[in-house]
Amino acid sequence: MLTIFAAAVLLAYSTPQGISRRAVIGSGVAVSFLPVAAAVAADSEAAVLAEIKDIRSKLDVAKINKLLEEEQWDQVRSIFKVPPVNLAWEQQMAKKNPFRRLADLRDDVEQFELVDELAAALQLADQYCYSNTFIYTQPGNGKVKIKEPKQQVAIAVQKIDEFLR
Repeated sequence: MLTIFAAAVLLAYSTPQGISRRAVIGSGVAVSFLPVAAAVAADSEAAVLAEIKDIRSKLDVAKINKLLEEEQWDQVRSIFKVPPVNLAWEQQMAKKNPFRRLADLRDDVEQFELVDELAAALQLADQYCYSNTFIYTQPGNGKVKIKEPKQQVAIAVQKIDEFLR
C-alpha cells in the first residue's frame, strides 16, 4: 500500500495526459486513501459543527433586528443570501447544508426535522424582507413587516442552538 506521499510522487511523474485508472488501482493508491478517509470521517462532525458555529455567528439577532428597524432590507437579505448562511436554507445548496450533513452523520431523525424548520424560518425571513422592498409599489395595505422577519430569525437561531447542544 502506498502512502499519500508516494501517491503524490506517482501523480507528479505521470504523463501530461494524466494517469490511467488501471495504473492507479494497480499501484494501490486507491487503497492508500482509505485510512485518510477514515480519519476525515472521524473529524467531520467537528468540521461540520465549526461550519454551523460560523453560520450562527453571522446570524447576529441584535444586528439583524437593528437593520430591520432601519428598513435596510437589502443588507439583511445579503446576510441570508451569501455563504455560509445560504447553505442552511437555499434548496440548490441542499447537498452542502451543514445541518443536513450533521443530522446524517448523527443519524438523528429529529435533527432532520430541525433542518427543515430552520430552512423554513430563514426562507420566510428572506421572503418578508424581499416583499418589504417592494411594498410601496405594490397594491395592498402598504405596511412593512418588521415583526415577522424578526420572529423568523429568532426561530432560526433557536433551531441552530438546538444543533449546538
